[in-house]
Amino acid sequence: MPDDSQDGGVPHPLKARPMIGDLVQFGQLTQVSIMLVGPIGSGKTTYAEAYLAEGLALGFPAIFVTTDVSPRVIRNDMARHGWNIDEYERAGQFVFIDGYSERMGAPKSSNARSLAKIDDITELGIALSEVLDHLVVARVVIDSLSTLILHSTPATMPRAVQRLSGRITQSSHSIMYILEEGVHDEKTYATFSYMADAVLRFKVEDSQPTSKYYVRMDRMRGTETTRSWMEFVLE
Repeated sequence: MPDDSQDGGVPHPLKARPMIGDLVQFGQLTQVSIMLVGPIGSGKTTYAEAYLAEGLALGFPAIFVTTDVSPRVIRNDMARHGWNIDEYERAGQFVFIDGYSERMGAPKSSNARSLAKIDDITELGIALSEVLDHLVVARVVIDSLSTLILHSTPATMPRAVQRLSGRITQSSHSIMYILEEGVHDEKTYATFSYMADAVLRFKVEDSQPTSKYYVRMDRMRGTETTRSWMEFVLE
């Protein structure tokens, strides 16, 4: 990703492109379920952070469900890009559901809602419902769906995710899942991608002096997509 240092060491908010609205010709961009698929290190989490930052700027509250890192890591990463969420957290417009810290024995964040276990998606669904009851047209990110799948019963997970997505989108919210490439079998990717309204695919190309990151819209219900790879940049 481009260097985001600014004068005085204080980062100004960076703009990410292309976002979802740049990748489709027309279609509904709220009340949708979105799947991000790509290898580790291909920019998926940064894209999800940009998606929430974009939503906050437009007045959409945010929920970030963390399973692989602590909320502190996400806060620091977003702040590094100029997406400071402190005020939004204090106002209850940005909420972390922490499925990492208690499970890993790490210090818990005072501002985050703790998730004791991730092997039962029902607990996550209850936590999301309780938070979303106080929010209007929110954007939800789950990072990552892969971790939830690996800790859950494979046979019941697709239906549980489908129900969760349905409840969230029918309540006027949107949800974005991150699915790690190279972790699951092809049937798993096909199943969970089929259930999403939109699928974005990511890749990274090593080059000098910095790596380049790319995204494409594989499909989105109700609209045409180019399916062309576009460089994902922060500027």
